Amino acid sequence: MQIPKFKFLDDRIAIHESLPVGVMLAMAGGFLDAYTYLFHGEVFASMQSGNVILLGLNLAQGNFGYIVRYVVPIGMFLLGIFFTDVLKFRFEHKRLVWQNIAVAIEGIGIFCVGLFSDFGHNLLINSALSFFAAIQFATYRRLAGLPYATTMTTGNLRSIADYTYQHFFKKDPTASFKIKYTATIIFAFCLGAILSTLSAAFFGGKAIWLVSLLLFGVLGITIYHQK
Repeated sequence: MQIPKFKFLDDRIAIHESLPVGVMLAMAGGFLDAYTYLFHGEVFASMQSGNVILLGLNLAQGNFGYIVRYVVPIGMFLLGIFFTDVLKFRFEHKRLVWQNIAVAIEGIGIFCVGLFSDFGHNLLINSALSFFAAIQFATYRRLAGLPYATTMTTGNLRSIADYTYQHFFKKDPTASFKIKYTATIIFAFCLGAILSTLSAAFFGGKAIWLVSLLLFGVLGITIYHQK
């Protein structure tokens, strides 16, 4: 068995599952959640488990006016997943690559959100970003053949623990490769949150355009490698 080696760009791996694409998407995911939580009412764009917890806390405390703040983004996230499934069904066997369409929609949509992010209502901004984050979550699910997520990191942390066990106890020769790839994604997610916090201090709501830049970078890389 050929043991895979850690390479930032490996020509043997489909471009949609490559590490450069995963890194940029993870940075975008970390950026989005930090952005909405810090600057738009302590709501997460993609980590819906966090929104469910915050919803429960406010219900328990009798803050019933906060229900809409969390329920609508959760609903928009579900709608985004449904939309992506329809998009995949419609274009999966067409000449157009459906992942490219999905990331283009997300990039353009987030750019549009940035146009009114400094004065728009938090509920509208969070709901729109939850929808677009769901598109990313549903579109990019594998990294070099490994299951992963770019809009949240709990599953990635679980994978790190599993791969570490496989490395030390099962002597799996591929575990080291898996650990390095997944750890890189976790680091990129954290880096995106840091970038969100720092850039918003300088650019305000327009900082969200950095996410669009990352997404268009993903689109550019994939189109280039598909030629």
